Amino acid sequence: MNPRPLITAAALATLIPTLAVGPEIKRELSANRDAMTELETQPFDTSVLDSLTNWTHPGTLSAANTEGKVVLLAMVSSGEPMSYLTLSKLNRAARDHEGEVVVAAIHPDAGWDQFQEKINSGHVDIPAARDEGGAFAAAMLTDDYPDIYLIDRAGNLRFVDLEERSLKNALKQLISETPETAMTNADLQSQGLEPEAAQAVASAIDPKAYESAPWPNHNTGRVTATNYQGQPLPIAMGNEEWINDERDLSGKVLVIDFWATWCGPCRRAAPTLEELQTSYDGKLQIVGIGGTEDRADFVKYVAKKKSNYAQMFDKENTLYRAMGVNAIPHVLIISTDGVIRWQGNPLTEEFKTAVAQTIAADPLLAAQN
Repeated sequence: MNPRPLITAAALATLIPTLAVGPEIKRELSANRDAMTELETQPFDTSVLDSLTNWTHPGTLSAANTEGKVVLLAMVSSGEPMSYLTLSKLNRAARDHEGEVVVAAIHPDAGWDQFQEKINSGHVDIPAARDEGGAFAAAMLTDDYPDIYLIDRAGNLRFVDLEERSLKNALKQLISETPETAMTNADLQSQGLEPEAAQAVASAIDPKAYESAPWPNHNTGRVTATNYQGQPLPIAMGNEEWINDERDLSGKVLVIDFWATWCGPCRRAAPTLEELQTSYDGKLQIVGIGGTEDRADFVKYVAKKKSNYAQMFDKENTLYRAMGVNAIPHVLIISTDGVIRWQGNPLTEEFKTAVAQTIAADPLLAAQN
């Protein structure tokens, strides 16, 4: 296996954008935590799968049928009620990510017959196996049930004894990676950077690629705010409150829309924003930010309209004020390196063109294709 490239502190300083924030991924507290952390980011020893028997549904996990895929494994026990909640999540993960994620449950010798009954009755929809003799549990440092493990597309054991509440975010992180970016991100994680920071640098794109990319022309018309085109945000986000479902802002082109429910032009721009979010989903994240009105009115309006893009509220108008916004709607288009590539009115045709050009030009998005 080729050694992972070392990402230097200097490179990180240039690659991590202002907006490189993501959901925290947590592990369970354990007396073995230090040893478990040492296992993380190391190549997963597929030979430990050889000790597993009584495979169901059908089939045996092996190096061949897991290559290039995210692998989700969980040690469960029929004697632990929490294990059945975990199995429900594993069943759902297998359905939601069919073809991308290999999911399996591993059970110890003790209680295997009872677990087999659950399998036969249809309560377990994923491949399951018996850890005969406990070799798998010993290799994975299992100390409780359930224990959850995730392996990335490059074959690295990235998460050991993962908190169930973090499973969705951890899966999203690893699914978004290629085998190449998984190697880089595993290296970053081994240096103490959590995956949300690793996602920000993805495949360690050369900063010169951003400098030479064919970004859209800056808006030379009316800009109803301080002109920050070609620069990062004047302050980092963080004072905003999520109103609808929280979204991951890392690794995508970001559109920030300053708006209000009382603003007619803002409401007229919403269908365009929804259309763009649908057209470029996975590459683009649009975030509406309110704050110039009563929060209850804003929340009620957002709940009624059910837009397909994210909505935040900042009663202090922190970013709004820092940007010097003096009229809305006003949008910012931000590339994955955290630089504002275009800003202006979303009702103009130039806005839609600038979004398309930014997505097409972004080096990180190109590397992920």
